[in-house]
Amino acid sequence: MNNELSYINKWIIQIGSHIGNTKNDPIFNKIDKTTKLILVEPVPYLFNLLKYNYSMKLDDLTNIIFINKACSNYIGEITLHIPSEKNNFIKLPVFASQLASINPLHASLVLHPSHLPNFIIDTIKVKTTTLDKIIKKYLIEKIDLLHTDTEGHDYTILMNYSFIIKPFQILFENSHMDGTLRRGKNYFELCNKLLFMGYTKIYEDNFDTKFELNEKI
Repeated sequence: MNNELSYINKWIIQIGSHIGNTKNDPIFNKIDKTTKLILVEPVPYLFNLLKYNYSMKLDDLTNIIFINKACSNYIGEITLHIPSEKNNFIKLPVFASQLASINPLHASLVLHPSHLPNFIIDTIKVKTTTLDKIIKKYLIEKIDLLHTDTEGHDYTILMNYSFIIKPFQILFENSHMDGTLRRGKNYFELCNKLLFMGYTKIYEDNFDTKFELNEKI
């Protein structure tokens, strides 16, 4: 992916942080203790691993805010269907633990049927927050990168954000934006909104899309 070489001295909000040090995480290996981070992960056991992995990477976590909630378009609770901690992830695809979703069938639609017979899904309720609430609570004045990876909920999160602060870059998962493994009307609606707001699409593949705010804005 065509990302910056580093995010040192940057402000980053990441929604759906998982455990941090995975090969498809765009920031974990590109930051240091000068990076200001807000990391949002709703699944409790993944959240604990996220905090542990960052503590192993950095000797100072002063600039990191960890939030154990789901980001959505309202304050309250949401039901998530999550890969159970009881699964033997060693025998599953590397992304199997990343499939927490509001859709109870999401994991079974993404995983190949040969992996499914013993795959365990738990259903949990978690508290929700919003991007606007996060920005207001933590007095955020600028965002260099906003990254969302929420198994299709990216559309709801981004379409309901006020853009009171425009992130310089927005990177989001596109592959489930119109249902599992589907990209259609919602995806193009979000892209058009960002274009209208002064962003340029700088990267797109079958998984992620990245926009950057025009310098003149």
